[in-house]
Amino acid sequence: MSSALNFFMETLKYVLENIENIPEESDDLRMNRLSKNLFSEVSARVSRGLLADDKMVFAILLARILNENVTRNIADGSLEDITSTITKEFGASFPWEGRGLAHLKTITEKEVDSTVPMMLCSAPGHDVSGRVEAMARAENKELAGVAMGSEEGFAIAEQYLTSASKRGTWVMLKNCHLCTDWLREVLVKKLQSLGASSHPDFRIFITTEISRKLPTSLLRLSDIVVAEAPAGVKATISRFFSGISSDRFGVPVKNRLYLILAWLHAVIQERLRFVPLGWTQKYEFTEADATHALDAIDALIDDATGGKQHIAPEKLPWDAIRATLCKSIFGGRVANDKDQDILDSLVNSIFVPGCFDVDFKLADVDDAPILPEGSSKQECFDWIEALPFTTPPSWVGLDNDAESERAKMIAASVLKKILETETIASLNTIE
Repeated sequence: MSSALNFFMETLKYVLENIENIPEESDDLRMNRLSKNLFSEVSARVSRGLLADDKMVFAILLARILNENVTRNIADGSLEDITSTITKEFGASFPWEGRGLAHLKTITEKEVDSTVPMMLCSAPGHDVSGRVEAMARAENKELAGVAMGSEEGFAIAEQYLTSASKRGTWVMLKNCHLCTDWLREVLVKKLQSLGASSHPDFRIFITTEISRKLPTSLLRLSDIVVAEAPAGVKATISRFFSGISSDRFGVPVKNRLYLILAWLHAVIQERLRFVPLGWTQKYEFTEADATHALDAIDALIDDATGGKQHIAPEKLPWDAIRATLCKSIFGGRVANDKDQDILDSLVNSIFVPGCFDVDFKLADVDDAPILPEGSSKQECFDWIEALPFTTPPSWVGLDNDAESERAKMIAASVLKKILETETIASLNTIE
């Protein structure tokens, strides 16, 4: 309760200190402006810690405070109806999606202090630690980072926290979903012991995958930013390909397979957006799976060719590559025969000798992308850059109306959550 009270008081203080002073303004107009700014700031701070669907739920519930008929107006609404209702109630500039990762500097400097950890929660495989590192470099801040998940990491983290809290430097604890017990039993107590005695410039960043195992006590202490992976095949391929070490791009044949693997990984991820149309359930496919596949492809090719630089496509171990991807790596997460058939089809259609042809299409539709003629590192990156930002559902093996079906499912989910929240609120009022 104290954490919620502190959050509200800090938000109210920020609004009062930053509201423009207009001489001769009436009390009613000033109160109306204060109320508008307070709603805006609460939404900006709360929504950054919510998933995309829940941002809309929260915005509608805020709107209901001002207009109790809002939920009736969207009872049978579409996703467009929901977002337009939010805009109608609060205006086009209302930050209902939250002031999040894109405003990391503002949050770090103005919205948290040395006693409040910044927790960056991301989707599996979507690492945001680079954002913190880039900000530290740009601001000339000393940042000590440690990968969590081992006893050695725990000891180093405690040393860094003690030192940084005195010196006013920054600390980043990475991949904290791997050590939830340590977070609960050690970190929370450590942060409470540091308290207000910390140097005012001290900041602690916690990166973690979204997980139900994260301790509630730490969540209450932290300012949370949820960073969902950007949608679209291009964004996923670009993120994965950019993470491949430069020294791996020396063999053009392998480069071609890396690009095909990146496409497969992106299609698998994109289909997750359309559950249960894309996959029957929300599998935890991650970028780590694709990285594992990268190593497996290298090993299979080297074993089959003796490490030769120049390899004829038809001599590659295609059967072994397909079997490894379908059964051991991506298939290892699949628990449904229908989904396994989909995965097999995706892999078997692109990991073929024909993928080295100049007119090879990555999907069986007219407008599907065609791989670049060459396979140098630069040609691969140029090809990725030329991809459109939005991905037609047909490229990932879905009907073109899949996007509208997905929008209907999201709208239904939002409306259901709003109804459930209102029901709980009504029961609490009766009690």
